[in-house]
Amino acid sequence: MCGITGYVGSRHALPLALEQLRKLEYRGYDSAGVAFPDATRVQVVKSVGKIAGLDPLVAGLGQGCGTAVAHTRWATHGRPSTENAHPHADCRGQIAVVHNGIIENYLSLRARLEAAGHLFQSETDTEVLSHLIEEHYAGEMEEAVAAALSKVRGSFAIAVVSTYDPNSLVVARRDSPLVIGLGRGEYFLASDIPALLAHTRDVIILEDDDLGVLSPAGVRLRKLDGSAVQRAPMHITWDVGAAEKGGYEHFMLKEIREQPRTIRDTMRGRVTPDNQVDLSAELGIPPERWRSFDKISLVACGTAYYAGYAMRYFFERVLRIPVELEVASEFRYRDPTIDERTLFVVISQSGETADSLAALRLAKSRGATALGVVNVVGSSIAREADSVLYTWAGPEICVASTKAYTSQLVALYLLGLHAARLRGSFGAEETAALVAQMRQLPDLVSRVLDCDEAVRRMAPSFAGAADFFVLGRGLDYAVSLEGALKMKEISYIHGEALAAGEMKHGPLALVSQGTPVVCLVTQEALREKMLSNIKEVKARGATAIGIVRDGDTESAMALDHVIYVPSTDDWLMPMVAVVPLQLLAYYVARELGREIDQPRNLAKSVTVE
Repeated sequence: MCGITGYVGSRHALPLALEQLRKLEYRGYDSAGVAFPDATRVQVVKSVGKIAGLDPLVAGLGQGCGTAVAHTRWATHGRPSTENAHPHADCRGQIAVVHNGIIENYLSLRARLEAAGHLFQSETDTEVLSHLIEEHYAGEMEEAVAAALSKVRGSFAIAVVSTYDPNSLVVARRDSPLVIGLGRGEYFLASDIPALLAHTRDVIILEDDDLGVLSPAGVRLRKLDGSAVQRAPMHITWDVGAAEKGGYEHFMLKEIREQPRTIRDTMRGRVTPDNQVDLSAELGIPPERWRSFDKISLVACGTAYYAGYAMRYFFERVLRIPVELEVASEFRYRDPTIDERTLFVVISQSGETADSLAALRLAKSRGATALGVVNVVGSSIAREADSVLYTWAGPEICVASTKAYTSQLVALYLLGLHAARLRGSFGAEETAALVAQMRQLPDLVSRVLDCDEAVRRMAPSFAGAADFFVLGRGLDYAVSLEGALKMKEISYIHGEALAAGEMKHGPLALVSQGTPVVCLVTQEALREKMLSNIKEVKARGATAIGIVRDGDTESAMALDHVIYVPSTDDWLMPMVAVVPLQLLAYYVARELGREIDQPRNLAKSVTVE
């Protein structure tokens, strides 16, 4: 969601903090700002809109200053405005704070501070932190920050700059990510690792309730309660170029085209030469534990939830135990029946999704074994889960997820096959046959990407649509959910996924002349039923776009437009069938001139509830 960067060292801090901030634009934001100390006060410069809007405002400022913080805001408390943008200063202009998260008790804190004479300039929850720190300052900024944070409830990642100690940054976190980059006589700060990679690959990932002081002399860490703590540095091996567009017009198209590689990377080292799956060393869950589970609970949000939707079918087939699927934001509110015999699988690209993290904590509190399927190493879910299965998709910059989705599917297929082997619920020969076909997926997806030009030519016909429907049955329905979400996210056209058999139960009333309806026909056992559904919508005047297997001429004859995809096992078709839906959403959005990589109102990592 919001982005934090900072720098302390001997170089001109302001342009460095802004440069890092641009690496976090993918997180989504509505305003941006910077703060740095001068001889008399902390200078704060901020504006609504893109980071580029700050450039003329800061030109020539901060010369000789080696300390700065910067921030991009995604509005939660208060509308997008210059006043509500971060950083936020105290009454005297001596302290400035940037903050990611939510202060839950900010209204009562604000009322008390205003009664004591503090003057607020914004509607935000964050500004109470500036005034609390001001109130508690008695000569030690580190202690003032700790004392202020002891008064708040909620989540935070903060960085504080002040004139009282102009060569230091004080930082702290709880439930929101914050990373320190280690240089030589200089230190960097960011809410996400990609912002640091141009400067250092050695980082310290802060844990909940860590407080740190960064200065040219080094990094000093402690807990908020004053107890000592040490964090081992981590070396990041990501290629810096992985966070660049690589010549593509948008990150989204680049990431769609990276899927053959990310599928291969997610499988690498996890399948044996005889096409079995062994994740024992990676997961660390003993065989007897796998055999003890009597239920699986899949919990996620957004695209990750739709990956889980497909996996519910597969897990029940190969494991023969009940599988529940729930949106993380609803999970805690129905008093779920989970216990020590539940395998709780939480799926999250960022590993920082607030609702998913809260659900994981609840599941662990009730004795469940928590397994995180995440993309970001060292993320909160990765650290707090009992076991972690990484998807190895690499940095995903576009807000709308593509390669993370297919990597999640691959990882979850492998997880299901590993568990089935240990439980004895799926035969070795069946596993070997399926894994052999999984090995072909990178090549199959590469072939699907060859339809790029055909989809591009199709897009102008649908750019004027008010609605888009995506129909499927079985696993095709699971894929249709993700396809409709992509259309909504980046084209701003209303997209709705429907189980095709439900059309007669109400949704068919919405179909009229020219309504675009995407029909997935990749599940062999359900093909004839899907053909009936295609005829239903065609009879009401719909324009039917089909995603069908190579050679399926019967289905093609019933459709207005056809996108052919290569065949594989029915279980694996979601990873093939989703790619044309990604491309269709992309080219329709491009035709409409949308901000594809950073769609309005959305953020990459939803770190607040």
